[in-house]
Amino acid sequence: MSLAENKSQIELEEKKDKKAIKEAEASVLFTLYIGFFTGLVPVIGFPITIPEMGGRILFIGLIIGIAAFISSFFTGTLFGMPKRNNIKESDYSLNNSLVEISDWLTKIIVGLGLVNLKEIPDFLISLGEYVRASSKYDNQLVNIYSIGIVVYFSFLGLYIGYNYMRLVLSNKYKYADDNLLEKKLEMARSEALEAKNENEQKEKEIVKIKSDIQDKVQLTKTLLKKVNDPIISETDVQSVINLMGSRKNIKDKGNLEHNIEKMLNEANLKLKKGLITNNSDPQKGQWKSNPINNERELKANVTEEAKGLFKIKIQVVSTDPENNPLKNDDLILFALHNTFGEPPFRIVKVANQTAELNFYSYGSFTVGAFVDYGTTELELDLAELPNVSNYFKSH
Repeated sequence: MSLAENKSQIELEEKKDKKAIKEAEASVLFTLYIGFFTGLVPVIGFPITIPEMGGRILFIGLIIGIAAFISSFFTGTLFGMPKRNNIKESDYSLNNSLVEISDWLTKIIVGLGLVNLKEIPDFLISLGEYVRASSKYDNQLVNIYSIGIVVYFSFLGLYIGYNYMRLVLSNKYKYADDNLLEKKLEMARSEALEAKNENEQKEKEIVKIKSDIQDKVQLTKTLLKKVNDPIISETDVQSVINLMGSRKNIKDKGNLEHNIEKMLNEANLKLKKGLITNNSDPQKGQWKSNPINNERELKANVTEEAKGLFKIKIQVVSTDPENNPLKNDDLILFALHNTFGEPPFRIVKVANQTAELNFYSYGSFTVGAFVDYGTTELELDLAELPNVSNYFKSH
């Protein structure tokens, strides 16, 4: 059922409820008019037969009748007070203080009535005697007159009060409470819809921010790739030999080609194995997990040049430069993260007993190195360096 059909159905039910309330009110009022007319006939008729004191007795009768009717009418409304059931979802739960008071009073009235049931006739007789004495008309008919008025108008008031509460006032209470709850529900719906719209707008903004971040990350990666292309980055054996050709005398060229090709092949095997065992950091654990080996040391320095952009300088040096130095023009193979190219290797010549490589990165990873033409393996996890930021370690 659509929202419009549901609203139309609710309006139709409200019209039916209003019509039922009007019919019930008309029925109760009709009964009230008939009851008053029937009761007033003896109330007025008896005093007319007493010319000398008729006016006084009539006035007393009217007072007794009104008092009995009003007190009984109030008692009837207490007995007819609707009890709200909070178990069903369609029922309402508002202030129940009056309902609780009604419940207490009805129980007290019924209890007192049952306890004093035997005394009621004596009470009515004493009331008749009191009225007869007060009116100064010594006639037993006054007793019957006053007792009849009390009994008749008490039952009439109780009947009218009970039915008026059950058929008219309770429905009006419910209608007023339903309107109040409907307004609160409508307000809650409006607030929920507004909150939903705000959440959708925030989600759109979050999606846009994420998209911008992804674009920036991709741009950063592209720029880093361009920046990190070094002069000596060729992994082709012949290209490396040509770079070594700057030396006028290359001894044992065939052996050099074999050593370079061997280092590249072994580095590729380590990379493939690392991508299987540790895809996020494939060089981790593939280079014997030690930055110092055979009097060779792999060390690094990290400098944060901007938020999320780090300049990294890695070096291979000898720990005993006097007795076991690195030979100038020897080649060192550095194995970087797989995002640094295919394959991510850099071959650097030793100069001044040091092989140095500079590049940029947006996070830490493990670097591996072949020294002494593959006979020495070194490994350094950049995240384990001292004095580096937590951001660098976690990215």
